[in-house]
Amino acid sequence: MGKKKVFAVLAVLMTAFIFYNSAQPAVESAKSSGFLTGIAINVLAYFGLHVDFGILEVILRKTAHVTEFFVQAVFIANSYSGKYRKRIVYVLFFGLLTACCDEYIQLFFDGRGGLISDIFIDFGGTALGTAVCGIFRRRR
Repeated sequence: MGKKKVFAVLAVLMTAFIFYNSAQPAVESAKSSGFLTGIAINVLAYFGLHVDFGILEVILRKTAHVTEFFVQAVFIANSYSGKYRKRIVYVLFFGLLTACCDEYIQLFFDGRGGLISDIFIDFGGTALGTAVCGIFRRRR
């Protein structure tokens, strides 16, 4: 299997992972983020830093959104073999489409809701991933 196909499969798997996370009821999602926030609180406390649990949880959740979409953008960008400017349009389009679908999916699960602000955060991850790919492309 060629490099482009591997990245295409990874992009599909990343998209499925994003949608899987969206399909989690609020209770399950809170357990996951609460567990990771607890670990982060303990690590920060070890270094003498104290952060409010609620604030850190929001920061970690939003960072997870950006990271998921960043990775998806990198995979999509590396799976497409067209001209670079056209590739950017595809990556941004699919990132925005995934973000909108992601928030729409959340409307159907207990305690979850779709937020326009999360679409912007998700799309920010897509834009960041696209920009990083562009920087590496220019350095080659």
